[in-house]
Amino acid sequence: MPETQNAMIYRVTQGFLRAGRVFDGASSVLLLATLGRTLLPLESGVVVGLVGALLLAALAKYYAWRVALDAEFFALLHEQPEATAEFDAALAEFRGRPTPPSRPPESRWYGARQLVRRQAVVVGAQLLAVGALLIFGR
Repeated sequence: MPETQNAMIYRVTQGFLRAGRVFDGASSVLLLATLGRTLLPLESGVVVGLVGALLLAALAKYYAWRVALDAEFFALLHEQPEATAEFDAALAEFRGRPTPPSRPPESRWYGARQLVRRQAVVVGAQLLAVGALLIFGR
């Protein structure tokens, strides 16, 4: 595959990953709503719901971090699409693992897309949990 096409795949993926900030912002608003609900009287069922909503918020923040990190990595790969082997070696060394075989751009794109999808699912679950808390937790 020509380097210019690889660079474009990396650039498009980077754009989609940066859009993950919208999910992060929504998660932050939901977290504030969850924390606001703690100011009202708490019953045992509500406490369970609050803990669940807080755990989902923590998971959403983890995915937001991972998506932002991948956006930075794809920016680097977009700038230097010919340096994927060096990128893989540096990443493996940082993680203390052996260097894996090089992956094609499509494989990297697929993994990034799955990451954003997981982020969206977790934020959706967080929305449902917070909504249930606010509607039924009175």
